[in-house]
Amino acid sequence: MLRTDPWPLLYGNILRVGNLQSNVGIATLWTERDVVKSFFNPKDYCVIGNLYAAAGVNHIIRNVFANPNIRYIVLWGADMSQSGHAFLKFMQNGVDKEYYFKDARGQIEKEIPQEAIETFRKNVEVIDMRGRKTEDLVGVVKKLKPKEPFYDKPTIFPPATSQVSTFSSEQVGFRVESDFVAKTWLKILNLISRYGRVEKTRYASNNQLKEILNLTAIITDEDPEKEYFPHYLPFGINELKAYYPELLTRRRIPGTAYNYGARLRDMNGLDQISEIKKLLKRRPFSKKLAMFTYDLKNDFKKLDESDTPCLTQVLGRVEDGKFILTAHFRSQDMFHGWPRNAFALRKLQKEIADYAGFPMGQLCLITHSAHMYADDWNLAKELVEQNWWSEFKWKPPFYRYNDPRGNWIIEFDREATDCKTPFNLPAPATWVLKSSLIHHGGGRLKRSGSHDSPGVDIKGKIILKLFTPDMQTLLAQFEGRTAKEVFWQVADLDYMFRHDHSFSLGEELAKAEIALRLGLEFEIDKPLDLKHRYKRIKSRSKRMKK
Repeated sequence: MLRTDPWPLLYGNILRVGNLQSNVGIATLWTERDVVKSFFNPKDYCVIGNLYAAAGVNHIIRNVFANPNIRYIVLWGADMSQSGHAFLKFMQNGVDKEYYFKDARGQIEKEIPQEAIETFRKNVEVIDMRGRKTEDLVGVVKKLKPKEPFYDKPTIFPPATSQVSTFSSEQVGFRVESDFVAKTWLKILNLISRYGRVEKTRYASNNQLKEILNLTAIITDEDPEKEYFPHYLPFGINELKAYYPELLTRRRIPGTAYNYGARLRDMNGLDQISEIKKLLKRRPFSKKLAMFTYDLKNDFKKLDESDTPCLTQVLGRVEDGKFILTAHFRSQDMFHGWPRNAFALRKLQKEIADYAGFPMGQLCLITHSAHMYADDWNLAKELVEQNWWSEFKWKPPFYRYNDPRGNWIIEFDREATDCKTPFNLPAPATWVLKSSLIHHGGGRLKRSGSHDSPGVDIKGKIILKLFTPDMQTLLAQFEGRTAKEVFWQVADLDYMFRHDHSFSLGEELAKAEIALRLGLEFEIDKPLDLKHRYKRIKSRSKRMKK
């Protein structure tokens, strides 16, 4: 037999199979495969399937070698992610030593030998029918001349390998934030690579994805007219510009299950974006600035048959004089889809804000199923390792980010004999960790009537004050004799926002306690003068010896 049994080797549950003796495979890119299937008699083709991303070229190669009857791949449909462009470049130019496509973004799995790659490029003809009419597609397929198989038996390559590890974490509710889309995306890749739980999917070669639930991603400063576009993004700037109309215009590409722009600007004859713009201008503080992409009458009838919108709703709100946009996704491919969506939503945010005369605030994307397919795990890991420190490197002494919850000041009262809580309740006894139970996520706490350092009589108290970011208004005050007494009040009442600020505040409180115990001068962000203290101790020791 000239093919594996069963065949297709990969994605047999979603590919549309016709005549297994046929030489023709049809890649419909982002156009619905069942729409294309309806154009043909099943005897005219071997298989029809989508090609959403360049990674899918690997799966085409594997399926073709498992059935070497296939000698033609016809590209037709909406090339929304430029996967068709990447496939053509691969066929024209091949790959480099690291298996990356030349002159395009994509990579062949190293389990597929270079010899096999060249055999595929030499014996399989890829026919570019993108942008052509339906009748042209049908005519070309029907006229293709039969060819002999390029191999006399099927070939199966070893499956792609990737090391999977998942750190323990919360199960629901994650958050990332950065100034630009690209940098926020790097944080997302890092988060899912580390904490994503491995789940099943029919859209990856090994039927696996890594997923975190309910991810909130915030972009603060992206200029939609001058995108920050570093080299590590998984597509080119021209590919991004080609994607923008899918969300920003009502243009509907025939054969696609949906377009966000068409749903937002022309669903059942309603232009939601136009109505929201007028409402925002008319009533700037309205909480009804909501747009929806689900067509409840039709989408729920075909949940098992077709794709439904991943973007479900877009919400707007004016706060502090700025227009904030929030987009909710039921599901999102965070490697390929998320950055495209984020760039386009930022442009939509500016369009709405400009119409009503507001500056842009933050852009927030909330994704229920935030996932990466197994085919992208290794590349995501490489991108994070290669680019993280150049984007987020700590640069002392300039590692300062404003905390939106305020700024902290630490003071002393060296003569105090009592302490107060923020609610003027009795000061809490010191919290102490049971040493026998200290482990990740499981340190049990008990109250102790004594301080952490038995036998040390601490006179005075540490006073921690929280001010508004402009330092004009005192928001809260915490008191304690030790750093731990103060910090636990702050932690229990959830006053901290940034992890780096929590570490910094803990460091400063520890220094404050040392200064209080040893009678040293204390100033935030400056080291303690322990040398002076050492000289005093040394001098006292000499006097005692005499």
